[in-house]
Amino acid sequence: MKKDFISLIRKNQTFFAYKPHLVENPDFVFVAATGLAEHAMRYYRLSEFLKNHNVQLYCIDHPGQGSFTKDLGVWKEDGFNTCVDNLNTLVQHAKKDNPEKKVILFGHSMGSFISLAYIQKYSDVDACILSGTNDKQAYLLLKVAIGLAKMQKFFVGRDKKSKLLNTLSFGQFNKQFAPNRTEFDWLSTDDEEVDLYVKDPLCGFVPTVGLFHDLFQAFGHIYRPENIEKIPKDLPIYLFAGSKDPVGANGKGPTSLSERLKGAGIKNVSLKIYENYRHECLNEKGNDIVMKDIYNFCTTIL
Repeated sequence: MKKDFISLIRKNQTFFAYKPHLVENPDFVFVAATGLAEHAMRYYRLSEFLKNHNVQLYCIDHPGQGSFTKDLGVWKEDGFNTCVDNLNTLVQHAKKDNPEKKVILFGHSMGSFISLAYIQKYSDVDACILSGTNDKQAYLLLKVAIGLAKMQKFFVGRDKKSKLLNTLSFGQFNKQFAPNRTEFDWLSTDDEEVDLYVKDPLCGFVPTVGLFHDLFQAFGHIYRPENIEKIPKDLPIYLFAGSKDPVGANGKGPTSLSERLKGAGIKNVSLKIYENYRHECLNEKGNDIVMKDIYNFCTTIL
């Protein structure tokens, strides 16, 4: 196994977390949940920044992603909840490794939805950061998406890669940046970062029918009022996104979600929209500013 990774076991199944730097006595711990069609090693720069500020990072590879999986984009049945439970196992491991240290949960894109579900189910962290996130989808649109996923699941099975659902989901994001240089212009204004993503064999894969099905189902649950109400009212939550991020409707989604959280009585909700940034704020040319803002949020609330 690569030395930068630790292996964790839940229900007799192994998954992996990235820990490229060792901080002997950290001021606090940072647990990161990655997005879809990427992997934990992309968070090396963030880990290095945090290490230089005496913070320990752990970053999880979800099922179907990372250098240890043989089946990119594959989730077994109930995959979204498996991601949430795996994340809790990592949080508990980080707490055991660093007793009496505060733990910050960070989730980017799909990882933000998993993190939102986590603070509803477990909430065993001291703050939560949601990057490149979104609010609930329109009811009819979500119903159609779930229906298509169920239909494909019936005819071709869970483990078949779904180009149709991929096109309907991610294929739309590039339109506002036409004429396009690559299929992933929507990720960042930094061409070098986009090219690194395109060339990375562990990025940009087409997810399976089962993954899309479980993710769409989760979208129908995590924004329900009764589930938002489960989030501790005193948990500090920081949302940030780019003003040109199509995942969050160019800033409208994170803004709406922050208002939803405040409306549920959560006392400390803050939001930052970075002007002209796209989906991956941590991979924009101004990523040093983004990392400093993340660190400042953490030190302020802790």
